[in-house]
Amino acid sequence: RRSVATPSAFIFQPSPEQLQTGSASLVCLVNNFYPKEASVVWKVDNAVKNTGISTSVTEQDSKDNTYSLSSTLALSANDYNNHETYSCEIIHQSLPSPLVKSFQRSQCSV
Repeated sequence: RRSVATPSAFIFQPSPEQLQTGSASLVCLVNNFYPKEASVVWKVDNAVKNTGISTSVTEQDSKDNTYSLSSTLALSANDYNNHETYSCEIIHQSLPSPLVKSFQRSQCSV
């Protein structure tokens, strides 16, 4: 058993190429945490999003016994373009408050 490990997180916005196809995938990567129980909450303009989310946790890393996960929020390009602030909040016992990663759609380079 190892000690509790605090996750790091990254959020990725959809690519312009994907938006041209009419869909948008946002990805939140959460790395190097322990224990395995962690959850991701997606928010769109500060409202919790409950649909279109798929989350997968990787097995323990053999080197340091931590876990990682990726959570994907799938939207239509229209939905994506109709909102401004996107965030993922990571909840884990190592964190006194959720770890939040976010971006403003209008500030992303197109």
